Amino acid sequence: MRHASLLHALATAGLFTGLFLGSRLISDASAATAGHALAVSVDDFNYIDTSNEPADQTVVHEKRLRAFMTALRDDVTADRRFELVPSSCAPNCPNNGPALRDRLRAASQTGTQILIIGIVHKLSTLVHVVRIAAIDTTAQRVVFRKYFQFRGDNDEAWQRAERFVSEEVRDRLLESRSQQ
Repeated sequence: MRHASLLHALATAGLFTGLFLGSRLISDASAATAGHALAVSVDDFNYIDTSNEPADQTVVHEKRLRAFMTALRDDVTADRRFELVPSSCAPNCPNNGPALRDRLRAASQTGTQILIIGIVHKLSTLVHVVRIAAIDTTAQRVVFRKYFQFRGDNDEAWQRAERFVSEEVRDRLLESRSQQ
């Protein structure tokens, strides 16, 4: 029941309060078999800017985050080892959407095996951190969580970050699936 406690902590304290402690891969997360596409849903990531820059870049960052999310979903769709299932809370997640436990239940009911959630945090003028978790919707267990850092705050930097994040996420999902 250790994982139930983790999910409770996530739901109560926000998506990532307890999620990024440790980096152990939980390998028994997905019920998918090696011959079938893994049903994955990608919720819209949250964006936080604590850089304290004088200029308000909210509109630019929202545009870049939308492009990031679109590209991430396109990458999942393009890879035949995965089946992209539409998010169960779009367009109201994660800020105004349902609690994580409810999102997991709804995702599971739509056939999603793995729900990917995340947050992009702008720490300073040029440093962003992307935190991602992939959660098995049936077992309600974290399959993996990963912390990425990228530099730059322009379209090119965001595109490079998305390509890297996408590749890592898909590799980690396949790794966890093969260890079952």
